[in-house]
Amino acid sequence: MGTAIASRLLILVLAAATMAGGGDHVKPEPASIVVGDGIWVFGADTEHERLVRWAIGRYEHAGLKVPPIDVHFHADTSGCYGHLGSELGGRVDICVVIVSEIARDALLHEMGHAWVTENVSATVRERFMAMRGLTAWNDQRVIWDDRGFEHAAETLAWALGHRYIAPGIPDHGRVQLTAAFELLTGGLPLPHPGNV
Repeated sequence: MGTAIASRLLILVLAAATMAGGGDHVKPEPASIVVGDGIWVFGADTEHERLVRWAIGRYEHAGLKVPPIDVHFHADTSGCYGHLGSELGGRVDICVVIVSEIARDALLHEMGHAWVTENVSATVRERFMAMRGLTAWNDQRVIWDDRGFEHAAETLAWALGHRYIAPGIPDHGRVQLTAAFELLTGGLPLPHPGNV
């Protein structure tokens, strides 16, 4: 009888620990670093931290304030729903392990989503979609190339980045993207790094 009671007690203790977050399946949150006003970075090494600081600097150099965001770095694309990056509600996930032009572009793009959500009015969204020939802003039933939200993030990444990678949207010539950036932000793209 004593063993049965002890077994039941052990089961209750383990169940309570699991419900309280003490189970083995709970992953600890990676260490965080504050890199700006309301900007936190998780799971970053020194290079990734420098990458985030660089991206913030690009936005600031263009006169754009980065809204409060949490940037999480992951070792594979499982943290980004199978993509190189994602942004949802101010949480930016980057799944590019090596700091490269791809990582820079992905980070600027995902930060662009947060910036657009915080700063672009419904009126400007409508004008932007008309300019780009689009009918959907962020409808998940519409392919990525035809969403205004993605065009906006690609425009910001192009205008603020090194421009080594062509934007993944149609009509991505310099004239079209400059006009799109000006509509979204009221400013001009940063000079091409080769022209600085």
